[in-house]
This record gives sequence, structure tokens and C-alpha cells, in this order.
Amino acid sequence: MCNRSCNCLIAVVDLRMIVIVWLSLSATAWGQSDPVMTLITDRDSIGVGEPLTLQLVSDEPLQGGQRWQWPQLLAGDSLAQGWEILSVSPIDSSASPVLDAGLRRRQDIVVLAWDSGMKAIEPIGLVDSGEVAAQTLRAIIEVGLVPLEANAVPKPMQGFKAYHFSLWDRLQAMLPWLIGALLAFVLGRYAYLKWRSREATENDEEAGTEPLIPAHVTALALLHQLEQEKPWNDGRGKEAQAILSEAVRVHLQGSFGVKALERTTDELAQTLRSAPIKGMAADESDWMIALLQRSDLVKFAKQDMDGDAHLRVVQESIAWINRTIPIETTAPEGAASGENTPPQGHE
Repeated sequence: MCNRSCNCLIAVVDLRMIVIVWLSLSATAWGQSDPVMTLITDRDSIGVGEPLTLQLVSDEPLQGGQRWQWPQLLAGDSLAQGWEILSVSPIDSSASPVLDAGLRRRQDIVVLAWDSGMKAIEPIGLVDSGEVAAQTLRAIIEVGLVPLEANAVPKPMQGFKAYHFSLWDRLQAMLPWLIGALLAFVLGRYAYLKWRSREATENDEEAGTEPLIPAHVTALALLHQLEQEKPWNDGRGKEAQAILSEAVRVHLQGSFGVKALERTTDELAQTLRSAPIKGMAADESDWMIALLQRSDLVKFAKQDMDGDAHLRVVQESIAWINRTIPIETTAPEGAASGENTPPQGHE
């Protein structure tokens, strides 16, 4: 009786295996339409803090051009039940060996756990439009404490050898630094001397090009020429203001040593605010800056002046230069205006 029952049970099992094999062959022949996600672990038990390698494998059919979203796992993230992700490999894609027209994707994930006991790795799935299309089975991993030795002591250092540095070794180690410091000193010294020689050259050039005629005489000559020719009557107002500005700057640079010819009016005003002109009253300096600013407006076509205004500003400039001639400078007889105008103090 037992033998007959056993034989019947074996026959039923054989029949079920045949049905499963037939269904598998039929699915392969007719074409699989759903993806399959598999999780492979390199072992089923690890120690606390010991790395465990997981491999995600998917077989995805390519019919219809459908693609499924791979799970986003990053190093430093955590899985459920406290699994810490140490590293994640790039996704490897190849032809599926189990599908006629399919794609296989693989990715290795290294995880570890810091708590002991039976811990599960929850299912990880492929997503299609926010819904899980396929997922792995739940895996159970035993995490145990790593047993210590009976008398655990620190291991001696392997391959360590004491080495004593000699004075020559220390000098050799310091030699590159000494050479670098010496080169830096030499280059710095060279740059400093070059800068000083350039400054001296510039001073020599300025001294060599200094005119023999006093600067205020040259400036007054330019202004008297403007007063006589009146170029603004011929529509040359911009040219007249440019000559007036140059005359004022020649007097300022030649008589007081202020580099006015090579600076803009704004730069000159900023310089005079921080370092007033020695030998010139503050209101005279302010008047001069206002004059240059008004002249710039005419030169750059931002403002216009009539003929009387041009003549008045020229005459005021002549009076300003006469008021601000340095005391130690004596105007030569008959220069510029034909008269010897003695220096006048500020009224």
C-alpha cells in the first residue's frame, strides 16, 4: 500500500515538473513581456561591519521599445533595516541570455550592517510610470559578532624598521627649500632694483623735458591767444575749451608739481582732496576743479556756451593764474601779456 501511494506521489510530482517545464518553454517561445528582477548575494551570513556584495540582475524584453527605470542607489545612502551602502558599481548592460530579444542589466552593491541578528534585504524593483514592474525576492542575511581570540592583543607592526636620519640626509631634504628661498630672494631683489631704476629714469626724463620758460608764462600765453582770436565765434567752442583746460593744467603741473596733464578731471579732483596743493588756497583749488569740469562738459558736447560765456571764463582763468603764481616765481618783463604782473595774494 505504501509503495503504491509513493508511486502515485512520484507520478504527480513528475507531472507537475513536466507542466512547469512546458510553461517555461511556452513563455520563451511566445515572448516574455514583463521584466524579471533578481538579487544575488555572495553569502548568507557576515560579521558586524563586514562588507556584503549584492548583485542586481534584470532581464527586460525589448518588444515595443519599453524601458524601465533602474533603482537609484548611491554610496552613503541606506537600505531598509539599517544596511549602509558603501559603494555602487556602474550599470552593466548586455544582451539577455534567457530572452530572444531582451536586455540584461547588472549592478554590484557593497553594503554592511552594524547590528547583529537576522536582517532582511527588502525587495528592490524596476519602476514603470511610478509603479513597480518587477522586484527582487526578500533576502535574509545573518549578521553575527566577529569572535575575538582568547587573549586578544595588538599585532606587532610588520616590516617596520627604525631609521635614523643623519645630518647629511637632513641637509639633502632641506636643499630644495634653501634653493627655492635663494631664488625667490634674488628675483625679488632684481625686481626691486628694476623698479627703482625705472622710477629714476622717469624722474630724469621729466627733469629733461621741463621747459625753460615758467609754466605760468606758457599758460598765460595760451589764454591771451584765446582771448584775442575768439575761436568760439567760428563755431570752435570745443577747441577753445580744450586749449583753456590745457593752459590751466600746464600751470598746475609746472608751477606746483601736480601731474595734471596725464590725469582726467575726476582723477585730479580725487588727488587734490586727499593731498591739497602746497602753496594754493583750498578755495582756489576748488574753483579750478569746477572750471575743468565745466570745460569737460563743453568738450564732450554735453553742454554749450555762448560767446560772452567763453570770453568770461577765459578772463577768469587768466586772473586765477595771476593770483596763484608761486611767490618764489617772478614773471619776466613783457611775457605773454606784455606786462609784468606782480604776484597777488588770494583776496
